[in-house]
Amino acid sequence: MCKSSEGVERMKKLLFVLVMTALLAACGTDEKTPNTTQGSSQQPETILLYKADGNAEYTMPYEIEFTGNDTNLVPFIFKNVNEHEVVLLDYKFEQENQSLILNLGDDVYTIQGSAGAAMFVETLAKSYFENFPELKEITFIHKGSYESILDHMNIGEPYKRQNFDM
Repeated sequence: MCKSSEGVERMKKLLFVLVMTALLAACGTDEKTPNTTQGSSQQPETILLYKADGNAEYTMPYEIEFTGNDTNLVPFIFKNVNEHEVVLLDYKFEQENQSLILNLGDDVYTIQGSAGAAMFVETLAKSYFENFPELKEITFIHKGSYESILDHMNIGEPYKRQNFDM
């Protein structure tokens, strides 16, 4: 009988080791799963953006592949639509994601004339309105200030979705 009780004890220990190994393996898998799904393994999607035509009179839609989430989408749109040297310092959504504030750097002074400002604003606004359906207005600010600094572009004043027939 001693031999069989020793065998039972060994089986219990073996079973315990197997169960613990399985639990540790499962825990390790759960910890790794979010890291592998958040990076470049996300499926790309096609989004619609806008650019100026050759004469800078009208905007034209075009498609581009985007891989990421809504947090990455705002800077992605700005980078791909902005045809000036203007830097996006940061941005924030307000009013339950119905208002987008784009904080621009000093390079905003490089936007020349009414036509240049109109194309800068219109291509960005249409691209954001297209990809954020709940968005109702976009406000451009300069280095955190809502003070109007340009005569050919509204700084600190919101551009509304209806201004662009969207």
